[in-house]
Amino acid sequence: MVEFLAWLEERPLSIWVLESEWGFPFTLTLHSIGLAFLAGASFIVALRLYGVAPALPMTSLKGLFPLMWWAALLCLVSGLMLLIAYPAKALTNPVFYFKLGLVITGMALLLRTRRGYMQHGHEPGRGLRYQALLQLALWMGAIASGRFLAYTYRVMTASELLP
Repeated sequence: MVEFLAWLEERPLSIWVLESEWGFPFTLTLHSIGLAFLAGASFIVALRLYGVAPALPMTSLKGLFPLMWWAALLCLVSGLMLLIAYPAKALTNPVFYFKLGLVITGMALLLRTRRGYMQHGHEPGRGLRYQALLQLALWMGAIASGRFLAYTYRVMTASELLP
């Protein structure tokens, strides 16, 4: 495992993200923009599912989903770049896996919402209100745990893991 982490750290993309003047700030900015659109649009959908703005038809929010998928792709690509820059820092941190679990669950709920409720224009019921609260909690947890990654690591580079 240590050899793999060291190998990743030596890739040209990793070196560029870490050592160039703009690599890390640019990548982190892209990740933040993607997260803002993904989580922001998800919040809008979740709040409507919860019952906020009942005059707004559920089907009118369908247009947010393409934006969320593009934002998710931006988050995935920029997140992989951040991961490649500091693989040992992320992959040895349990908070990283917690964040991934929250994001995957949040995306699964978005898919469920899109397939099950947005297409047919159903009005939110009690079950959807709980799903909306869960969706809000998942995205807030993902954002917070992503921020905690800057402070909870024990290892920065693979060289620190070598005997």
